[in-house]
Amino acid sequence: MLINNDKMPESYLAHHVFDDIEYMRDFYDRLSDRCFYFIPSGTRGITNYASYIYMSYQGTLKSIKTLLEFGNINDALVLVRKLYDDVLVDIYIDVLRKDRFDLDKNFIVEDVDNWINSKHRIPSLKKILKYLEKSPKSKDLYPFFGWDTYLKHNREILDDSVHSNRFTRILLNCSTVYIKDREKHLDGIAVILKQIFTIHLAFTFYMNGQYLMASDYMDSIDCGINPPDGSQSWIAPYAQEAFDKYIAPRKDLSTFIIEHSCLDIASNR
Repeated sequence: MLINNDKMPESYLAHHVFDDIEYMRDFYDRLSDRCFYFIPSGTRGITNYASYIYMSYQGTLKSIKTLLEFGNINDALVLVRKLYDDVLVDIYIDVLRKDRFDLDKNFIVEDVDNWINSKHRIPSLKKILKYLEKSPKSKDLYPFFGWDTYLKHNREILDDSVHSNRFTRILLNCSTVYIKDREKHLDGIAVILKQIFTIHLAFTFYMNGQYLMASDYMDSIDCGINPPDGSQSWIAPYAQEAFDKYIAPRKDLSTFIIEHSCLDIASNR
């Protein structure tokens, strides 16, 4: 059974996942701009490689949104898995860099520097997760997420789309084919994107809080005046908003982040 045309119905296009994606894109635009001037230790770069990673996330999210607008849900799921992998790569590279950097003995972290220069391949997802679980830099935050439960289950859903494990997944890419409850698949994508974004946001607050600073401190330095007292700990409004939206609903996680972040995060719950 076919839909009359290839334009998705208004009820489908009004799904909140489209607004969610735009919110995340805007966040990464701000994050990319803010982190650009923080030179990462352990690399030879004069700018922050992470800025380009976050720009790439914006592009992936835009592609996901475009595919969903045309009803190519299966292709969108493939890119959701790509985003999931990319986020874990960013976290892994950051943890690896901080683990191995030594001002006297290991000024350049070769694996990270080689990866930036496309001379080093990232290990498997299984090895990345094992590293994050054991690293002193990430082991305390790692248990807050269901790597072996809901994340594993959702990863299998995404794998089904990548490898065409189910015929129904292939049908999800046929925008003119009638599929009952097509919009429910948008619910699933919204949930997985929220999980991915929450993981990355939490690790950013925990390990790179300076990326989420308010601009007052740096603006004062640029203008040649003394920054306001304590301004190095002020949080940017967009970062506080993201915290309230994605982290604050989880009391255990929000308490941990507030206690361990270098920022003065407001607790509204």
